[in-house]
Amino acid sequence: MSAFKKHPTRNLILLAFAGVMFIALLVTFISDGRELARVFNQLKLSSIFLAILCMGAAYVALGLSFSAIFKMAHHRVPFPRLLSITFISATFNYIISSGGMSTMAVRSFLLKHEKVPYSVSIPLSFAQNMIFNLVLSVVCLGGVLYLHHHRELTSEGFQVVVILCLLGLIGVVASMMLVFFNKRFRDWFMKRIFSVMGWFTRQVLKKPSHPEKLREIREEVEVSIRYLHQGWARLFLVLLWVTLDWTFTALTLYFCFQAAGVELPSGLLLVAFAVEFLTSTINVVPAGLGVSEGSLSWVLKTFGYDFNQVLVAALLFRVIFFLLPLAIATGLYLDTMRTLWRSQVEHKKTAPSDLPPDLS
Repeated sequence: MSAFKKHPTRNLILLAFAGVMFIALLVTFISDGRELARVFNQLKLSSIFLAILCMGAAYVALGLSFSAIFKMAHHRVPFPRLLSITFISATFNYIISSGGMSTMAVRSFLLKHEKVPYSVSIPLSFAQNMIFNLVLSVVCLGGVLYLHHHRELTSEGFQVVVILCLLGLIGVVASMMLVFFNKRFRDWFMKRIFSVMGWFTRQVLKKPSHPEKLREIREEVEVSIRYLHQGWARLFLVLLWVTLDWTFTALTLYFCFQAAGVELPSGLLLVAFAVEFLTSTINVVPAGLGVSEGSLSWVLKTFGYDFNQVLVAALLFRVIFFLLPLAIATGLYLDTMRTLWRSQVEHKKTAPSDLPPDLS
């Protein structure tokens, strides 16, 4: 862990390179090169266009979800600017997979330059991230339930994995709902979580724990939940936009499969969605590069789908939903930082001098 902190950029590049090499190994040793080339050559452009449209709609819905929750604060930022900040911060999580924490950090940093203090941006981002992950967990739960009720698709051994995933996701959803609605459970749950975090810091990382930082996080959670409790109508609106975000994301994945000649029923689409995002979220490799594609191809291959077609669809989704937005966000971020730098330079030039006037 300390080595990662000393050279974060180098290690991220190495992890991304490992993901690319894993994809190369899949292409070389598992897939059929000629069949893979044939699938690429026969990609449906109309489906690719629809996938790009759904990708854009997903990011707009994400921006609208944060805009809805941001209106609970007393600060005002124009929606185009807020959408740009949300877009940049969301794609940053593809570089550092952190369950949304890196998204919150970048968003709060950019909002700071819009005169929004951290005491406002962090709790609001935390609140939106709670709803975001709750809806994701429910969607993934739907995919696991589909596999549980269609035992003919899996072996007995795989059903054990399905049941474990099912129990885990039910536990996650139930815990998040209790944390949100029940203060007594929330206090108990947060106390246990921070106790584990403190033990992990001391025993595994061999570093002193900082109780004051844990108290700050706990206060931010309380403030975030108070924001969400302010108005149920607005909370429902945030939930609606987040649900639309994940719906358009799933449709992006569906049209990528359709472009590669694979027609997935809605149940298996949920399964593919769960595999894609669980492996990309809980992963040290940036956005699960290579791991997500390999896992998705292997899972659908066990259901009788062509490995080459699934691999092409997964790679197409990687390009459309991850790489293309990341390239656009990089340009927006560089333009934002250049604008901030120019404004600081102009402010220094126009700022009155602190030196006393020359009275001679």
